[in-house]
Amino acid sequence: MIEGERVIIRQLELGDEKLLHNWRNNTEGNLYCGFKYGFLLSEESFRLKVKQQVENTDIFPTEKMFIILKKEDLKPIGDISYRNWDKRNRSAEFGLEIGEINERGKGYGYEVLSYFIEFMFNHLNLNRIELTTLTDNEKSIKLYKKLGFKKIGIIRESNFDSRKGKYIDVLYMDLLKKEYSFF
Repeated sequence: MIEGERVIIRQLELGDEKLLHNWRNNTEGNLYCGFKYGFLLSEESFRLKVKQQVENTDIFPTEKMFIILKKEDLKPIGDISYRNWDKRNRSAEFGLEIGEINERGKGYGYEVLSYFIEFMFNHLNLNRIELTTLTDNEKSIKLYKKLGFKKIGIIRESNFDSRKGKYIDVLYMDLLKKEYSFF
């Protein structure tokens, strides 16, 4: 468990599939990633994913998801994960979602990422963290820049955006451990 000032990042648990199902299938909540209709996945598909992660006994799996809680009332508000962990080159990417729409814009994303970046660099022993986002995801891009991520390129018309019915560019960003200022 990772504890911050206002948030707690905990392990995925059985029962979290209900949260993930609601967050991923919420049309309004998933517009930022180009899914006009959400992910359109069943609760059972999320249950199987959660079950697989909960049953995994690897101390250092190549991907792992966590649930974000508000510290004051332990209410789940989102999830964060790492994936594509390249142990030889010491790099991975992350995904973040504040799934509770009414909790967005309150600074939780910044705090969660600050602690999670420290976790990724020091616990996973990464040298580089990378991310991708749609080029029109201005709020997230502003957050990533605030945390020190640098733009490393754009992949033109890389993702189909069902909001607009056309392909959209994807921005690649990364952060090196030597560039990051820990608390």
